Amino acid sequence: MKERAGREKREGFVPRPLAEHMGWLMSRASHAIGAALMESLAPLGLNLRDYTVLIAAERAAIEGVPQTQLALAQSARLDKSTMVVAVDALENEGLVERRPDQKDRRARIVVPTDAGRKLLARAEGVVLGVEDDVLADLSAEELRVVRGLLTRLVVGRRSADDEPGSCV
Repeated sequence: MKERAGREKREGFVPRPLAEHMGWLMSRASHAIGAALMESLAPLGLNLRDYTVLIAAERAAIEGVPQTQLALAQSARLDKSTMVVAVDALENEGLVERRPDQKDRRARIVVPTDAGRKLLARAEGVVLGVEDDVLADLSAEELRVVRGLLTRLVVGRRSADDEPGSCV
């Protein structure tokens, strides 16, 4: 068999196309929606990390179980040092406040302020618009299935023992 110029004949292993690699596909999808969210949240003075912390703090308050900074970091899967930076920034902007934890005087509960809740409501509208735009090619049923599968991967058994990361 003749070799083409610049190519060697390969035997054995033939890699799959990138479109067949789940890691690559998930990474690209994450990048697409993450970049769009960052761009859309920026005019509100938010980044994705701070938006995530605001949501986690507000959900905890709504559910009647305000959480400490550490508990929020764990539930949002953020590194402790990343959480400190985020809460510091949100507190400096008047969007959250730290309150003493009645159970542990060394710990602080993170609670959104009225301004934080108002901004979060505006941000949620922006985020829903971005999701609609980025995911427009999927039907309602496909979105339901994708959300269910991603939820299983992120909060299910496989990730239950994951260490928090600071990738947001």
